This record gives sequence, C-alpha cells and structure tokens, in this order.
Amino acid sequence: MHEAREIARAFFIESEVDYQIAQLLSGTDYHSRTIYFIQQAVEKIVKACLSLKNIRTVDHNLSALFAAVYQEDFRNMDDLVRGIDSLERHGARVRFPLFQRPDLPIWIPSRSYTDGDAGRAMRTGDVVYRSLKTYLDQVLGEPGSGPQPAPPASDRPAAR
Repeated sequence: MHEAREIARAFFIESEVDYQIAQLLSGTDYHSRTIYFIQQAVEKIVKACLSLKNIRTVDHNLSALFAAVYQEDFRNMDDLVRGIDSLERHGARVRFPLFQRPDLPIWIPSRSYTDGDAGRAMRTGDVVYRSLKTYLDQVLGEPGSGPQPAPPASDRPAAR
C-alpha cells in the first residue's frame, strides 16, 4: 500500500497540471473547459489534503467531507467550502451535452458558458487552490519535489 504522503503528492502534482491548463485556457473562448480544468485542479488538491488524513474517495463532491476533516486547520474554511461547492456544482455539465428533457433545447457547454462564467470560476478556484497549495507546500513541499518514479517504458521499439 502506498503511503498517505505519496498519494497526496501525486494528487498535488496532478492538481498543479490542471491548474496550469486552466490558466492557459482562461481568457480564451474555451469557457467550459476553463471551468472544467479549474474544477479538476480544486478537486485534486482537496483529494491531496484528504489523502494526508488517510481518506481515499472516488466521490467528486468533497466540500462537506473536507470541512468536516479540516475544520480546525483553515481560518477561511467557510470561503473554501463555498468555493469548492460552487465548482462542484458544474460537475459533468461543463463536459457533456444535456438532452434528457425534450421540452428544453440541448445544453451544449462549449456554446453556453460565457467569459463571465469562466472568470468567476477562475477567481473562485484560485482562492481555494492557493489556500490549499500553501498548506500542502508546508506539509509536502512543492509539487514535483522529491523522488519520482520513472515513467513506464513504451511498448514501441525505439526510433532509429
């Protein structure tokens, strides 16, 4: 079994990748994907924190669990929970068309989210992300620091 710190570090590293992608997309016309990647960055950094407490979950709605576990550790817990919850509410909606109700037009995320929606999500995600990153930097060190396993070898033969 992997140690809690190893799992937390893995989530932390992947959250940093999603955060950087969200920043790259922010200000472009890819509003739904900007929201998706900032939501993913926040979800993964929350899972990094939970992993430190030996909590593993495949759930995507983590705001209440995070609050229960870390209530005493963050002075801005109410803001963090509101932020996490607001990003969780986008859920699959930012990635998939919704067509279950024939009385409504098909919801197409890439055509429905606006620059304002993406901007709000980025501001919200940034507050949560930076708070949890500060905590994890203190506990774990920066993402990517420490020994990393080598990537799996390719099944393809080496180029000549």
